[in-house]
Amino acid sequence: MLRRALLGTILAAPAVAFPDRPLRIIVAYPAGGGVDLMARAVAQRMGQALGQNIVIENRTGASGTIGAQSVASAAADGHTLLFATTSEMSLRPLLERQLPYNADRDFVPIALLGRTPVVLAVHAGLPARDVAELIALARARPGRLSYAGTGNGSLMHLTGELFLERAGVQILHVPYRGAAPAVNDTAAGQVELVFSGLPPVLALARDGRLRILAVSTPQRFATILEVPTMDEVGLAGFDMSNAVGLVAPRGTPEAVIATLNAAANLAVADGGVREIFLRNGAEALGSTPQEFLAYTRSERARFAETIRQTGMRLD
Repeated sequence: MLRRALLGTILAAPAVAFPDRPLRIIVAYPAGGGVDLMARAVAQRMGQALGQNIVIENRTGASGTIGAQSVASAAADGHTLLFATTSEMSLRPLLERQLPYNADRDFVPIALLGRTPVVLAVHAGLPARDVAELIALARARPGRLSYAGTGNGSLMHLTGELFLERAGVQILHVPYRGAAPAVNDTAAGQVELVFSGLPPVLALARDGRLRILAVSTPQRFATILEVPTMDEVGLAGFDMSNAVGLVAPRGTPEAVIATLNAAANLAVADGGVREIFLRNGAEALGSTPQEFLAYTRSERARFAETIRQTGMRLD
């Protein structure tokens, strides 16, 4: 019934000829990563619903800024979209005064598609079996432990700084250009711990090279139900997750947005797409454009308070 209703919306909504050619979804992160794989799954299913091919184009760099800017300046006809993450829509606007786009002014939301938790993992040889032992170790060695994150000003950096503030410990932040090198160096013992999305960590944890100590969301995550939340281990107030969704350039016609929203929700309702999201550490969602806008604004307000509490600044 859901599929029939969504397909009816796709057929009924547009007052313009859309789409009349293949679409592009810009992914601001490298091919083969979790965000990219989720985008490709959504694009394939949306393309089937819309009757047009959807091409994924990876435009990487500057923690998502390059890809976001390219969509902000694209034609507002619905044929170029951004597979947006929390970084571009909620976090970078708070941390960069010279950001070359305005997240509120330059984009119109289509749909919130999923969320993935941030996890805390440690090198398997570190003498810390849980968060309490890690905190005790950090207090015994102030400033001598280090944590890897995916760049200054990233969600992983903010999660790490929130952990330090809540735990009352000093651990050095080591910024990396991506999740893969950050996680690999932690597994190799170059740094002691890492804050990361789940997919890069999971295989190394199953191989015994990393130990996942906590998830930074209010609820445990489906594929690692044995791992406690930060709240459960005594660090209250954690809700750090990376959301993914679709946005279009500001000025895109409402009828086109309605068509894209219906197709996007149809995609994340598909069992195969939901399985790909789950394998990449994400919960598939779906929303109206208005719900996605409200979510983005709520996240930004919450992150602004976290930044104030931690005193985090870009280096």
